[in-house]
Amino acid sequence: MKTSGSGEFTFALRDDLYSLPDAVKENEVKLHGGFAIDNRPDKGQLYYGMPGSGILRVESDLKSQELITLPDNLGEYNFHSTKIASLNGQERLILSAEGNQKVLLVDLEGSVDMILTRPEFDEYKSEDVNYLPTDTVLVDDVLYIADGYGANYISSNSLVDQSWKGIFGGIAADANDDGKFSTAHGINYNPVHKHLDICDRPNSRIQAHDVDGGFLGSYKMPSGSFLCGINYFESQERWYAVIGCLQDPEVGEGRPAPVIEKLPGYDNVILASAHYRNGVLLAPATAEMVKEMVLSG
Repeated sequence: MKTSGSGEFTFALRDDLYSLPDAVKENEVKLHGGFAIDNRPDKGQLYYGMPGSGILRVESDLKSQELITLPDNLGEYNFHSTKIASLNGQERLILSAEGNQKVLLVDLEGSVDMILTRPEFDEYKSEDVNYLPTDTVLVDDVLYIADGYGANYISSNSLVDQSWKGIFGGIAADANDDGKFSTAHGINYNPVHKHLDICDRPNSRIQAHDVDGGFLGSYKMPSGSFLCGINYFESQERWYAVIGCLQDPEVGEGRPAPVIEKLPGYDNVILASAHYRNGVLLAPATAEMVKEMVLSG
């Protein structure tokens, strides 16, 4: 059995959990992007995009996967981010297709509700300005879209009537340019402080903004960590942030991967980093390890 890591952070490749449908195996090498977990009671399925195929649903026991086909040519898209959220009482997948300059909202069976294209703001009027959305977050009925691979603006759209509401950010002049981003790669809504947390990847920082785009603060992470995304969970009446990173924060200091540990100097921030392209496979084990770290204090 192939393993990586060491000690309590040893991970194994479980061949018995390899259950990709035959129809999508040829596209496995194209995988790139995040996944969503349905956290509703008695659910627990995982969803992620498979370029060239559509959407994959992994059952909660991880023993089977099902292809959810999309209409037209949408199955060819690479969905850099997959989020799940409730809209009008129904669960929806929100899919950022950076290469196609679109954000899709579909139900859990693949029926398309809406497709958002290029934002209708002055900042995007010029064809020379790229729009390559990498992540989203839904707050009430307003969708915030991070253009992390493009012009690095955060645009908001009211899904009630699909109207563009606001825009902030843009490309940072340097690593200390607050309120702007070098790569606004990930975005989420902080459930404790009620603001947006945005991962500015190459600058190894999280920038906090209110829902109207106002800058609130910048929080540095270890240099070189390349933050990809941030999520939150509550345990024993305390909230935690888990930050996924692309690279080892301690570059040059060889260590097992992935890195799962508390951020030095903080007792309520846990790093879950360096999974590289095995994020989907290692996500359940990572979640269990983070859970044990929280419960043990």
